[in-house]
Amino acid sequence: MNRRGIILMLLAAVIAVCGQCQATEIPASQDVYVSLGTGNETVYNQSDTLLCATNVPDANNTTLNSYPGVPLIQFNLSGIDIADDDIAILVLKAASVRQMDRSGIVALVTIGSDWDEQSDITTFLVNILPARNLIVKNDLSLMSTNSDGDDIYAFDVSQKLMQAKGRGDKVSFLLEAIGNSTTEIDFLSKESGQGPYLMIMPYPGQPISGNADQAIPAGQPVQADQADPEGISGQMNQTDQILSPDSVSAEPPVNTFGLAQ
Repeated sequence: MNRRGIILMLLAAVIAVCGQCQATEIPASQDVYVSLGTGNETVYNQSDTLLCATNVPDANNTTLNSYPGVPLIQFNLSGIDIADDDIAILVLKAASVRQMDRSGIVALVTIGSDWDEQSDITTFLVNILPARNLIVKNDLSLMSTNSDGDDIYAFDVSQKLMQAKGRGDKVSFLLEAIGNSTTEIDFLSKESGQGPYLMIMPYPGQPISGNADQAIPAGQPVQADQADPEGISGQMNQTDQILSPDSVSAEPPVNTFGLAQ
């Protein structure tokens, strides 16, 4: 089973089995996309979509790949409690996916958070270039990837969130399309009202605070067919804690994850 399918099944299992536990939904506080390697690097900050794109020249062309769309997404973690066993998932909805073939993937890395939507391109480069080198070097140990090409993209960022929370109250991510052919994905931005979101919840089987007897025994598997989509959606509406970007502190982070300021 692919990674995205596993992540989405975990979300369904948690909501279906742990009806009294609370899932926290955190909307993005800042999101933009920038163009890189095009010769005209630009910041796009007022669009309903976040373009994630790579242009791959044909075999007879000696030019390098360019990236007309690299989404940058920031979340404010002020007042958010994250336990060691919690699951943290970044979810995005694609308005459209255009690929020459199915070999492409979307890679995610953590970047510095010393920026906002009004920052200039130089500020963005200071925050993203050290982390983007991980993608260039294909360092999979610090990247999350998604290769399905479906409408919903999900990335496990549990460890990245724990590390960021220990350093400050913000976390930022960069998404980049990687492949052997030109790829364009339009993710819905916060301006669209449909994301991006961080979802944080306890891992299935963990005791609920004050209700330890509700933990699911190891020998009792969760039946996926017990959780129909309407039931999951209903429980999410009843139990989720939804935070607006304006309801959390806008204080700057303690540092920028070791990146130059």
